[in-house]
Amino acid sequence: MKLNHIKIANVLGITAADIRIDKPITLIAGKNFAGKTSLQEAVRMALVGETARGIDLKKDYGRLVREGEANGLVEVMIANQNADNTVAWFSLPDGKVTPITEYVPPKALPYILDAQRFAHMPSQERRAFLFGLMGLSADGQAVRDRLTAKGCDPKKIEATMPILRAGFAAACEDAKGKATAAKGAWRAVTGETYGAKKAIGWKADKPAYDAALLDRAYKDMADVDLAIEKATTAVGDLQGQSRRHAEQKQRLSALRETAGHYARIQDKLYRDEAELKTWKEKVEDTRQKAGAVPAEHPLSCPHCAGSVVYRPNMIGAELQPYEQPVATHDAEAAEKLPEYERALALMESAVANDKRDLAAADAAAKALREIEDAGLADPADEEAIAAAKRLVEDLKQKKVNYQSQIKALEEAARAAGVADKKTKDAEQHHADVEAWTLIGDALAPDGIPGDMLAEALGPINARLAQAAADTGWRAVRIDADMGITTANGSGAGRIYSLLSESEKWRVDAMLAEAIAYLSGLKLLVLDRFDVLDAQGRVDALEWLDILAEQGEIETALVFGTLKALPADLPATMGAHWIEGGVVGKLKAAA
Repeated sequence: MKLNHIKIANVLGITAADIRIDKPITLIAGKNFAGKTSLQEAVRMALVGETARGIDLKKDYGRLVREGEANGLVEVMIANQNADNTVAWFSLPDGKVTPITEYVPPKALPYILDAQRFAHMPSQERRAFLFGLMGLSADGQAVRDRLTAKGCDPKKIEATMPILRAGFAAACEDAKGKATAAKGAWRAVTGETYGAKKAIGWKADKPAYDAALLDRAYKDMADVDLAIEKATTAVGDLQGQSRRHAEQKQRLSALRETAGHYARIQDKLYRDEAELKTWKEKVEDTRQKAGAVPAEHPLSCPHCAGSVVYRPNMIGAELQPYEQPVATHDAEAAEKLPEYERALALMESAVANDKRDLAAADAAAKALREIEDAGLADPADEEAIAAAKRLVEDLKQKKVNYQSQIKALEEAARAAGVADKKTKDAEQHHADVEAWTLIGDALAPDGIPGDMLAEALGPINARLAQAAADTGWRAVRIDADMGITTANGSGAGRIYSLLSESEKWRVDAMLAEAIAYLSGLKLLVLDRFDVLDAQGRVDALEWLDILAEQGEIETALVFGTLKALPADLPATMGAHWIEGGVVGKLKAAA
């Protein structure tokens, strides 16, 4: 990231700065309160949009404007390859910044502009930053691909990915918990304590079971059912034959008895009909004597136009001339008429019954002749019926035996099926244990996180080692727990928080340069250069010269409190003096 030009007006301690950057390394020096840190912070505001000195609220941005002024502005020109320069700016007090359509700050830039920032980050944030710096992701496709490469189950990988958003530790714990649950499921199926070796090839006890024998028993049972049906039908046929013979005998007896009464019934009918005629005449005579007029309805004769009526005779009825009867009245006859009419009704009923009985006797005689002509059905052999019944009982006993055999075979089949299912379930639970254990191990600190951490730490630690070799300073290393330590030649180390101020400056400078190099920004901003002693400053400038000579840095801004600009600077370096908030070139010290 090559800077060409810095312009600042009325920001913090800067009244005016107009710095053209024509060399890779720019030293900005001055006395205390000259505005060096203000210039460094102003550049950071323009490049990343961050305010300085704890001013976070927009309503307080006016405090960042130089005393006595109304507005402030920072502009930093960034060189673009084969394109016009980009200008990043920050205005005060409105807090407006470069639109994102024109300029987007790189993510690593804040850690380069403020060299102390990385060392003061919490370890978890430091790890996340390094992962991002190296293009690694803890919850993205990279982890999915790594789990796949380790042979983890695809479905379980997908189930793990959402949990991975909470971090490797949460996902590892979840996978181990599921492995433990799978062990419990295996124990519930087998009734045994889970063991990795024991679970391999474990099989449930399976009873002997012959599927062909069960199929044959089903067929034999079906054959017996068919035989029972046929034998039962035969018994029914024989019993029916005997029943029909007995019914025919009984009916013949009844028919003979009924037919045998024909003559007697015929004689009774003749006598009852004669008596009925007598009663009819008697009732008719009594009615006339009693003054009753026959209920006759005369008709008009089509020939003579006279009145005629139909009157009964011996053979039915005949047409007779109608004469209006003369009403008479006999008290005795009127008294006897109801009794005679009842007697007439009884005789009419008796004649009707006689005719019915005569017809029944005639029908019985005809039926008797038909049966006798056809012949009486032979009765079934009782021994045959008994044999047929015995066959049915024998077949039923066979069926009972087959049912018992089938029940035992089916029970064996069920038990074998249960055993097969137990074996299959145990295999699945064991597979789940192994699959979840594999994922848990892969997500453990010494698994994928360790691999990714090594990938993240390897390059930056290598770059830090190179910086130590170039400067002669103590080697700096970031450990797996994200601790920052320095070590001397004997290997003894000291954690960052226990370092002196000048040692921390060296560590921060080397960390910022490593980030600048690995991010590809090739930009370095180092404030408080004066914390180093004379030899330390020489070492630092020689290191920056090496970086510039090798093209590993495009722009380095170094700020320090000096009495004067140093003399005999390398060709890669330019120097500017700042005084009273104004930047201008002064003659170098002799």
